[in-house]
Amino acid sequence: MASWACTAPSQSRWVPALSILLGCLVGGVLGGSSGGVASLASAPKSSAVPPGRGTSKPHGTANLAASGSDSSEVPSTPSTEGVQTEADIGVVDSWEGKFAWGLHYSKQAVDASESEAGRWTFDREGSQAAVPMRMLRAEQLLRSGASEAMPQKKQAEKRAEEALRLYYHAKWLAERNLARAAEWRYRESSRLAKEVKRSVLAAHSLSRLGYFLMHWRRLDEAREVLLASEKLNTKANPLGPFLYGVLERSTAGADVERLLAAEERILRSGKQPSDDLEVRRLDLVNDIHYWRSAEASPRQCLETFNAAHSLICLCSHAALAVQQLFFQ
Repeated sequence: MASWACTAPSQSRWVPALSILLGCLVGGVLGGSSGGVASLASAPKSSAVPPGRGTSKPHGTANLAASGSDSSEVPSTPSTEGVQTEADIGVVDSWEGKFAWGLHYSKQAVDASESEAGRWTFDREGSQAAVPMRMLRAEQLLRSGASEAMPQKKQAEKRAEEALRLYYHAKWLAERNLARAAEWRYRESSRLAKEVKRSVLAAHSLSRLGYFLMHWRRLDEAREVLLASEKLNTKANPLGPFLYGVLERSTAGADVERLLAAEERILRSGKQPSDDLEVRRLDLVNDIHYWRSAEASPRQCLETFNAAHSLICLCSHAALAVQQLFFQ
């Protein structure tokens, strides 16, 4: 009993020490827990993305919505790396889906710069020339969608839209002097538009082709194409008659009758579809009026800011006066 009475006080001294130790341990655990909670609370929201899934945006959804197509019909983006594959056929199995994706790729193609055009391929079925893969893919989908469209009235509407997209493709290619690919698409656009009775588009496609043929110095072909565009439409086709008049005026030479006919075409032509062509038309109209008034009287020779024109006019009147004096 005495020994027990001696050890009891020593054990009682351990009780406070154990309490302090337990308190420290509990505090450490709670502190670690609160730190973990704080770190989770301060983590960025993107860390909540499940493993193996990215945060990239779906491709083409906004464009398809803008075109009025139901994006649910096109669950994933078809490949643009070449011709249509079996996997792509499963993706766009309806004519509406094919046509919507064709429009999507077509707009991407014409909005891209040459460096952004992506991979190129050889168009074996059409122009027999190199074109951007995305552009060719768009044309395949547009053609397939338009040919399958129902009812018949809807098919004509979609073929007209296909012709318009071909026109824009041709313009993109022609502006980069890719003559063969551009020429085929201008002619195909005109053919399709003519079939669905869109004479304005049919005529304008040939007029634009004539413009580029003149630029490429293929003047005989340009003359033929511009005449064909006039036959398709004259009232809503100011470009064709104007360009034909410009071409005839530059090649008339000493044929006064041909020159006057060409000038009448230019004078009758209306406002042109682009600013640079309209500026050129106004310059030519002023030029024609100047020479016609200067021909009537030498006093009109100085009614211009062009010194070369004034000199030529005065010399011509002087030569005519000498001829009348000595040879009549």
